[in-house]
Amino acid sequence: MLKYEVIDNQKEEWVVFVHGIGGSTKTWGKQIDEFSENYNLLLLDLPGHGLNADNIIQKVSPLKLHKGIKETLDYLHIEKAHFVGLSLGTIVIAQFAICFPQYVDTIILGGPSLKLNSVSKAAVICANKIKGTVPYEFLYQFFAWFMMPKKNHETSRKIFLREVVKLDKETMYAWIEYLQWVLDPDKFLKKLDVLGKKVLFISGKEDHCFVSGAKAIVKKAKNMELKIIDKCGHICSIENWKTFNQLALDHLKLHKERKEPEAVN
Repeated sequence: MLKYEVIDNQKEEWVVFVHGIGGSTKTWGKQIDEFSENYNLLLLDLPGHGLNADNIIQKVSPLKLHKGIKETLDYLHIEKAHFVGLSLGTIVIAQFAICFPQYVDTIILGGPSLKLNSVSKAAVICANKIKGTVPYEFLYQFFAWFMMPKKNHETSRKIFLREVVKLDKETMYAWIEYLQWVLDPDKFLKKLDVLGKKVLFISGKEDHCFVSGAKAIVKKAKNMELKIIDKCGHICSIENWKTFNQLALDHLKLHKERKEPEAVN
């Protein structure tokens, strides 16, 4: 099982949050109050992060990771939930939904990192080749400035740098290797779309690494849509959390309204 934090308000529905690389349950501080008004919340810490910081890993095993999420849901008797992810967490959620679709209701992906542009692909390939040959600190500094280069990204960049330094070196390398999945994701994304789960992508307009990929994904998909936040970078749930929350909660509300007539019929 993964370690986690729970906010159980005795509501009917659950929302599961999955953070990005270097993040933790604390990543969602701007979401907790508003989401907990109508939902129970499960905030997961990925291996090597937050409450799981002592779980040092040499290699990320997707199947083991997905089973860990499933076991956590089973332990808490959560049969189905809405999933909200950020950055790396969007990849984890997409893969989990393919493996265990029965646990997934709707999906909201902030800063969706499922498809890279050519420059970002080159950066991931380069990072994997040089990891272990350059100082560990260089890699997280590089990713911070590469993903969040503008002045208005400063808050997100500082938070990322503050948290990612807590990662064990081997864990950081393992997650960088895991990111190679996004180099050729089209077959997997097609499987996700075929499942019929309603997927909302929320991207910052200034997310130069991933927003073009999100547009390309949605263009081909039947069950996915994209909302873009102006003057916002990669970590949209922090940089413009009010708009992020509104878009996400509206998506969940609309999904519930669509389901209620079906239940009556």
